[in-house]
This record gives sequence, structure tokens and C-alpha cells, in this order.
Amino acid sequence: MKSTSVIMLIIFSVMLLFCLIATEIQRRKHPGRAASGLRLVFLFMTFPLLGNYIALFTEDKNLSHSGYTIMLLGIGLLSFNMAAFVMDYCEFKYRNTPIQYVVLALFTLYSVSVCLNPVFHHVFELKETAFSDGYRYYDIVSHWGRYMGFLITALIFSIMIMALVVKCTKISSAYHEKYIFLIISLVVCILFEAYFMFSDNPVDMIIVGYIIYGMMSFYLLFLYKPIFIRPRLTNAVVENHNDGIIFYDANANALYANEQAFNILEIEGHDPDKCTDRLIDIMGGADIHANFEIPAKYKDAYGNTRYLKINHRQMKDSRKMDIGSFFSIHDCTSEVRLDERRRYLARHDDLTGLYNRNTFIEEVNELRKKNPEKPYCMIVSDINDFKLVNDVFGRESADRTLINIARLIEETAHKDSVYCRWGSDIFASFTRMEDLDTQGLEDMLTRIPVQDASINQPVIVHVGIYEMTPGEDTETAVMVDRALLAIGSIKNELGRRLAIYDDKLRDDKIWEQRITNELPAAIEEGQIVPFIQPQYNSKGELEGGEILVRWNHKTEGLIPPGKFIPVFEKNGLIASIDRCMWESACSILSRWSSEGSGREKMNLSINISPKDFYFMNIYDVITSLVKKYGIDPARLRLEITESAIMNNPTENIRTISSLRDFGFTIEMDDFGSGYSSLNMLKDMPVDVLKLDMVFLGKTSDYAKSKIILSSVVNMANNLNMHPITEGVETKEQRDMLLEMGCKLFQGYYFSKPVPVSEFEKLPLVWQD
Repeated sequence: MKSTSVIMLIIFSVMLLFCLIATEIQRRKHPGRAASGLRLVFLFMTFPLLGNYIALFTEDKNLSHSGYTIMLLGIGLLSFNMAAFVMDYCEFKYRNTPIQYVVLALFTLYSVSVCLNPVFHHVFELKETAFSDGYRYYDIVSHWGRYMGFLITALIFSIMIMALVVKCTKISSAYHEKYIFLIISLVVCILFEAYFMFSDNPVDMIIVGYIIYGMMSFYLLFLYKPIFIRPRLTNAVVENHNDGIIFYDANANALYANEQAFNILEIEGHDPDKCTDRLIDIMGGADIHANFEIPAKYKDAYGNTRYLKINHRQMKDSRKMDIGSFFSIHDCTSEVRLDERRRYLARHDDLTGLYNRNTFIEEVNELRKKNPEKPYCMIVSDINDFKLVNDVFGRESADRTLINIARLIEETAHKDSVYCRWGSDIFASFTRMEDLDTQGLEDMLTRIPVQDASINQPVIVHVGIYEMTPGEDTETAVMVDRALLAIGSIKNELGRRLAIYDDKLRDDKIWEQRITNELPAAIEEGQIVPFIQPQYNSKGELEGGEILVRWNHKTEGLIPPGKFIPVFEKNGLIASIDRCMWESACSILSRWSSEGSGREKMNLSINISPKDFYFMNIYDVITSLVKKYGIDPARLRLEITESAIMNNPTENIRTISSLRDFGFTIEMDDFGSGYSSLNMLKDMPVDVLKLDMVFLGKTSDYAKSKIILSSVVNMANNLNMHPITEGVETKEQRDMLLEMGCKLFQGYYFSKPVPVSEFEKLPLVWQD
């Protein structure tokens, strides 16, 4: 009946509409080519459905012919888009590939054949017939062209099925169902088309197969979750778990043990009952009808201790009935070892194995608390120039040296002593005063070599000792610092290796820090003042003097230069003092030039420290001062020690040469005190050699020293380097130097260093 056919078509239309709406909703949540391709598949399903509507509800033969043509073309277009969807679903490259071109060629052949049917009538013809209720319509009569079209469609479907099969070969079998269901829907679809091509049903049920295919595709693309993957994943997780797992049934029969369980428990074979026996042996028995978690340990086949964490859990179903139970065995040996290592490193030095600083302080405090009435001492060692050991012998040799020192400390330490590596190359030991053996310590210091494959080189180790009185509350870190202060007091004394702290060292350190902090203000306030020691020539005429620094401290009075200059030589602040003295000398010379007091041509010598070369551009500073005060550079003599030049001879000689070319007179101070004076003399841009009479006082063979001094004076005169002798304290010394050929003198015979105002009162000509 016509009404039955109408109802079927309406049902198909509603199903198709539902699929279209659902696909559009899901496509927005899951964008991608496959989702867009499925939407097109559902859209093109409307063409064969529309064609069926037209053919069924018209009595016009031509219109009915058009409806069937639309239906067949729609099937071809639908097949073409289904192929694109399947390729996207399989995540294969499809567009602009040979496969797409093949499918396109088949679709084109099919479509051309259908379009030529009105001319050749080779695809189908129409036959007038009627429903049982008398309603007439035109039924389709298939010819060879339609059968050929069916074969083309079947070929396109075969390509899709092959693509799905190939996809199955490239993925886990757990996911095959996702593609097998789609293969089945394609087979159903083609069977529907084959069956209804020969059917007399007025409604072309081919669309049913396509709707089934579309709904299956929708489910697989958007809603599907693998059915068989869960048990496979569960099995894979259990089998590959890092913990050992053993399953039991409700009667405590061992059913399964994974490979890790056999490995952890060292069981050969694959009998889970053996795992149970081993577990009971390790735990010392257990109630497997209860849940528990316990730590355990045992000796493995190599005698090493292994640590386990054993967890037992019962399993019940939804009705709380017993299903079975399982053991989870976690081998935490590496974690325990790591934790032990962390706890060890929290208290010990990683390299030497001695206590670290924090642990040492804790242990010392505990020892002092237990023995408050006992006298102790803090012994601290420090390797001299350890950075040099690193640079020369390498890090590995330096580390081995530290390890050797640590082992030596362990071997020689007395009972109840506490010792540590305080940091870097510093070691500390807290021991009873009664166990202190200073002679033994000094002997031990001579037994510390640098360990190298080809070198066995002793290193210099200094030791400082802080003696603690009973009941003293000095902190451990402060005691170490004070022992280091003692070491600092002997660093430059080659023969000394051991020093004991006293409060004078601390007071000196505090004083050094205080004057260091006060220096900038002292320069600003004029506390750093110049003194001048006069220089007379062989005729007794005052030629000038040497600028010497003094600190007229506002609370301590006049501080001797020997007390503060070494401090600033060490920390580099001597450069600030030198610059201050240079400017004072230039200011004095400038004033003398304008006063007309007979000092217009006098010169002043200023000292240049080795540190000045590091902390300033000497050439720029001195030349700018000369220009600032408008003085002749020849009147400002620059005293440079041999050591200042030798620190960086090439660069420093270049700087001195530039100053000499500018017009300054260059004096070499303390000539003869260094090992390379004669060797360097030929290359040094020097105008004056300054000799010290102390040279004669440091020898037991006065006659030889006098000959050497006379030779140096003659050499200087022959080289046109005017000699000047300082330290002249008697008339006899001056007369002797006159006989040797020296023409310029400086020393206490004439005057000690005096303030500028007193210097200006000295006679311009010396009278004996």
C-alpha cells in the first residue's frame, strides 16, 4: 500500500535528520576531518532519499525518471564521500593520492553512465505498476548499466574495506573491533543494495544499509570505548608492574604471580605457591584473611640485605562476598639506601667522609655539655695556596690530598676528639688540652704530599690553635675563626707552621678592620698627611725630599706608617693613600713655584706601590695631576720598586716608559734587594738608583759589602743613572759615600721625616 511506503520513507527521513543533528553537535566538540567527513556522508544520504520520494509520489513518467536518476547519482556521490571518511577515520593520507584518483575515476564513470541513461536506456527503464490500493507509480527495471554501477560501487567499498584491514594490521588487536564493526556495516550496506536492486518493493531499501553504516560510524567515531582493552590493560599493568603481585582465590590458593614477584623473592620457575612459602618465611607468618601492610627485610643470595614493603588486601564483590586477595610486594632497597645516603650526607662531607660543619658544631656542643670542667682546644688546619694546588696538579690530585689529610686526622686523633672538614681546604679538630701535642702536630704537617701519578709534592699546611678554658661559652664557629686568625699571623713566615691564638691577634684584626672602614673619611678630613724627608747633594744643597705618608688620627694621634701601610698593601686600599700623597706633592710643588722662597726648583719623590698598577691607570692619574697644578713633571720623581715592575714586567715597563717620555724622573727604590735587579736593569727606563745603607748593616762581612756598594755606585754613574743613598745616619757614612762617588743623600743624619711646615724651615745648605 502507498501509506506503508510513505511511513517507511518518513521513518528513514527522521532517522537521517537525527543523525545529521547529532553529528553536527559532536563535530563541534571533536573537530577534525573525520567528523566533517561523517557530516558530509549524512548530507549526501538525502539525495537517494529525495530521489525515492520523487519517484514514488508522482504519476508523471519523466518526473519519476528524474527521481530515480537523482537516487542513483546520490548513491554514487555517497560512496565517494564514504571513501574519504573511511580514510580519515583510519588516519591515512588520502587527498591528492593515487587512491583518491582511482575512487574519483570510478565515481565519474558511474555518474556519466547514469547521466547517459535517458539516451541509451542501458541503466534502467520504467514500468508502470500500482499499489494494492490502486495507486499507480513507475517502478524501476534494472539493465546491465545498473549492474555495472553496482560493481563500481562494490569496488569502492572494497577499497574502503582494504583500508580498514590495513589499519588493523598496524595497531594492537585490542583496538581491532573499532574497525571490524565498520567493515561489517560496509558489507551489510552492499548486501542491502544487491538485494533491493532485484526487489519489487516500491521503496528502495538501499538507504537502510547506508543509514546503518552512518549510525555505526557515528557511534565508533564519537561514543565508542574499546570493549576488550580493559582486561588487556589490567593484565599488562599487573605483568609489567614494578611491584611483585600475587593473586589468591577465596580459599587462599595461589593463582598467579607476576614476573617481578619471582624476581624480588628470588624464586626459580613460575610456581606461585613457592612465592607464598617464601613470603611466609620472610614475614614469619601472616593472616591472609586480613588486610595489612608491613615492612620486612631478608638476605639475598649474595648476602646483601634487601628491604620490602608487603601489602595484603582482600577483594570483595558488590555483595561484600569474598572473591580472593592479593599481595603487593614493593622492593624498597634502593629507596632505603638512598635515604641512608641522604642522612649520611646531611652529617658528613661527601669527599672525605668526615663530619661536615653543622654536625661538627652539634658534636662539639654535646661534648662541651658533657664535660664542662675539662679544658679543650680547637685545632684548625689550612693548606697554603690550595688554589695553586688545584691549578698545577688538577682537581683529582687536590681531592686526593684532602682525602689524605682526612685519613691522617682519623689516624692521629685521640679518643673523645671530634673532627671535621670545615670547608674547602680547612679542617678542624676539637680535642682535650691534655692530648694536645704541638711537636707531634708539626711533625705530622711534614707528611702531607700532593698525590699525583708522577708527582709526590709536599704541600704547606698551617695550623692554628685556640685554647678554650673550662666554662668558656665561646661559640664553636668563633673558636674556628680565632684559630684561623692565628694561621693568618704566620702565613708569610716561611719557617712557621703552627700558631696559637691570643687576644692580641683578635685586637689587631679588629683594629685593621676599623682603620679600613675609617680610611675614606680620614682622606676626606685631611688626617692622611704628607711628611717629607730631605735629600741633600754632595755640595750640601737641599735638592728636595721624599714624600712619606702619616696618619694623624683624630683619637690615636700620629699612627706609624709601619702599622697601617701593610694593612692597606694587603687589601689594596694603598692605592687611595698613594693618590692622596701624589696630589699633596703636586700641590706643594705648585705652592713652592709661586712663593719665591728658594724652593722653586726643588723636587719631590713620590712612591708607587705594586698595587697601584692593579687599581688605577697610573699614567692618566699622575699626568692629570701635573696638568691640574701646572708643575714641571721633571720636579716630580716617581719611586718604583723592582717588585712592582716584576709583577707584570711587559705592561708595567711600557707604563713607566710612557711616564718617563712625559718628563718624569724615574727612581728605582731598594735597588739590589731583588733577585733580578741586574738582569732587568738593562731594560728598565730608570734615571736614578736608590740604595739603602741597611745593605751594609745586614752582613757580617762589612768589607765585602762596602766593595759591592762602591761597585754599584760606580755602575750607576757609568750608566748615567744618578745614585742616591737613603738611610745615612752619620757623617762618616756620608763621607764614605762621597768618596765612592755618590752625590745625593737622604737619612736621619740630615733629618727624620717631618711635616711640610718643618721641612720648609730646614737650611737650604747643610752645615756640618
